[in-house]
Amino acid sequence: PDQSLGHPFVEFQDFTGTLKDKSIKPGDYQSVQVGLLPYNNFWERIDQHRFCSDQGDVKMKVAKQKDQLLVKAANVTEANGYFHTVPVTGSSLPKDSQARVRETGVYMLALSNCGDVRGITVSGSVIVKNAYGFLPGNDYRKMPFYGWLALAYTVLAFTWMAVSLRWWRELFTLHYCIAAVLFLGLIEAFVWFVFFKDWNHFGVRSRILFILAIMSTVVKSVFSYMLALVASLGWGVTRPYLDRSTLLKVQGLSVLYIILDFVRQTVLSFRHSHTLSVSFVTFCLLPVAVINGVIFHWIFTALANLMETLKERNQTEKLRIFERMWTLIVVALTTASIALIVQIFDLSRSINTRWRYEWFFADAIAHIIFFLVIVAMMYLWAPHMHSKRYAYSQASTQPDEGSKVVANPDTIWADEEPGEEEEDETLWAMTHGKSTQESKTTTATPTTIGVAATDVNNTLSTDHIIDVDTFLLPHQVPHQVDCEEDEMLAAF
Repeated sequence: PDQSLGHPFVEFQDFTGTLKDKSIKPGDYQSVQVGLLPYNNFWERIDQHRFCSDQGDVKMKVAKQKDQLLVKAANVTEANGYFHTVPVTGSSLPKDSQARVRETGVYMLALSNCGDVRGITVSGSVIVKNAYGFLPGNDYRKMPFYGWLALAYTVLAFTWMAVSLRWWRELFTLHYCIAAVLFLGLIEAFVWFVFFKDWNHFGVRSRILFILAIMSTVVKSVFSYMLALVASLGWGVTRPYLDRSTLLKVQGLSVLYIILDFVRQTVLSFRHSHTLSVSFVTFCLLPVAVINGVIFHWIFTALANLMETLKERNQTEKLRIFERMWTLIVVALTTASIALIVQIFDLSRSINTRWRYEWFFADAIAHIIFFLVIVAMMYLWAPHMHSKRYAYSQASTQPDEGSKVVANPDTIWADEEPGEEEEDETLWAMTHGKSTQESKTTTATPTTIGVAATDVNNTLSTDHIIDVDTFLLPHQVPHQVDCEEDEMLAAF
């Protein structure tokens, strides 16, 4: 790492030992020690059967003095160990000490009491500063990673904004949702970068920045998952809104996910510093894994139903996009599953070998996959001159342009009541060119919805507006259009 901030060191600061029994006078008690020892050779330096030194060890120059932690070296510096004797109440030992760290690696914090005085409460701080700052070595790479990730999201956001401004008339709900995901991704990466930068500079975690960073991650995740879910359910594509029961399920799942994922992120962040047990960490991770499984099962089920609906409606262009979206989700989940398997396998290895790159599997992989997925979604749903063709409209049941269509009134009007059939027969035939009395046929497409009938056989005046979506519903014509039937037929 960069040596610009000086050599790495460890400092034992404000350490004191307090006796519970105030009647004991320990005098110059030097048997309470705190120290750092390398993880890779800890049990080579410490005798598992005899931890403390005696007078014989001092004579043999194995230890400096008796009743202290016995390290298998004549000089503790050779063992790459760093020790500090804790002053007990009433002693005159120095309180603070500092030592230069000479070797990169994982260290274990050891606290020992080799004397005969019991009931001592020890308090103090161990400050470790690396050559680049105060960040732990296993978290250092996260700071530049989030910085570059924030820059990448900025580029994506400006690109999406430029394309959206170019085709602003063609935007619909999904385009705004993609912009929101980009904004949340940018906020998340920026807040995490600021959090690690602040921690590296001051040496303590900012509680406010930590909570903001966790919440930004949770909100981005739940918003993205729910967006994929409601899009798979056809919202904004084949239906204008979701029914109430489905909406309540989505909202309940979102709230539950936010709570459990916040707990999961917090546990993962403090699992090393607070030495959390594997069983406790697993207990906190399992509920989120189950919810993720439920969400993706729902997404795939809804997406399959949506594609079947688009096939039945012969809407090939929409179908093609959702087939690519299906493939994209499958590839992303497969990649994430492989990364998870590798991470689980890697956990069986010693921390002394995996600490350098475990951040990549724990943090980077998920962000990289998400970033690539959002790039692919931007490509699939990029605004263009025909963007609204993919959005929902009341005429969205019409097939895509260029698809082969068979006019079958019995199929299209399958939801009509039996009593309406005779009443609408003449209207259907005449509006679809089957009447022998018409000399000219006019075709209505979704792009002519709401157009003014300015000059159609000089029958209607310029202030009459025909809403084709309303007009295509025969049983609603008498309630929606104030024109005479002959006028409407001529205008159509």
